[in-house]
Amino acid sequence: MMEVVFSSFSKACLLSSCIIYGLPPSCIAEPCEQEYFLPNMPLLFAIAMVGATVGGLLARQRRGELARLNDQLRQINAALRRQAKIESYAPALSYAPVGSKIPESEVIVDPQKQRLIAYLRTGKNYLRNQAPDKAFPEFKAALDLARSLGDHVEEKKAARGLGLFILL
Repeated sequence: MMEVVFSSFSKACLLSSCIIYGLPPSCIAEPCEQEYFLPNMPLLFAIAMVGATVGGLLARQRRGELARLNDQLRQINAALRRQAKIESYAPALSYAPVGSKIPESEVIVDPQKQRLIAYLRTGKNYLRNQAPDKAFPEFKAALDLARSLGDHVEEKKAARGLGLFILL
């Protein structure tokens, strides 16, 4: 195969050499006339510069539009995150509560709820400190108390803690 390709290539080289040496030199080295090329050069250069300028201006305009659109999307995303955070704490609200912090004197504290939160915190701390045998009674007490109070959210937290105890 290599011999066939090489022989074809060598034949083509031999043929082109024969043609070059066989023709008269005036036919081979005939000068090209530049009738209209030089006068058109400044015109073509001007068209290219106008095209580059317009392209650059459009790219800058698109970059500004993308920056504005990115800012708008960030604001929308932040608003949606705030809305989701509000809905996770108070599903009935469709707006953020207005006003300052509620004074502590007006906050109604349920001692059983406080005890439930204390059980959950203690159990979580025991799990963090790699003491799951101490965490189990805390989460079990929290689960029982949450069921007696009817607090489904805290009941889920206590059940999650018991599940972590089983995993560890």
